[in-house]
Amino acid sequence: MKCGRLTADMRFAPFSCPERGSWIQGSQDKDFSLMVLESLQPAVCLHKYPRSQIEVNVMVLENCGSVLGHAVTCASLALADAGIEMYDLVLGCSMRQDGTSFVVDPTYKEENYSGSTDHHNQGGLTLAFLPSLNQISGLQSDGEMTEETLTAGVRTCIEGCYKLYPVIQQALTKAVRKAAPPPSES
Repeated sequence: MKCGRLTADMRFAPFSCPERGSWIQGSQDKDFSLMVLESLQPAVCLHKYPRSQIEVNVMVLENCGSVLGHAVTCASLALADAGIEMYDLVLGCSMRQDGTSFVVDPTYKEENYSGSTDHHNQGGLTLAFLPSLNQISGLQSDGEMTEETLTAGVRTCIEGCYKLYPVIQQALTKAVRKAAPPPSES
């Protein structure tokens, strides 16, 4: 193995959603695990870790909505905080469309509620984005959306990631400063 291997596992606690789940990993958990892995893989410098395995484990304790986008962002921050070399942070953002209305980072109710009786132009979009490199590393879409709507949704999610980026940078800088040893006085 000339370069390391990245694995990701995302699970929901049984009490995380309004409807109680089981501890056994379901199909949604496996799909989300794959999405987290595919979103993070382009950002991690795996060639710097030969014969290594980097594991990312995400346990969702409370699903308030936009869980996949938040999981990608948190996993990326955890890798950076652990000192894993990365090309860029990965930020996640979700968008939900119901008819003519759009919601960025929807709540659980907004994700699962359909106020429109027309099933066209209803769907969701989750995007993983590397802001410094201006690259999309992951994209998941569900439901029915027109091409124009999907394009506008991707742009909206990218804008959301750019708005989130300074906040994430500040949090990471604060964590690094807190963990760094105090400067020695000479």
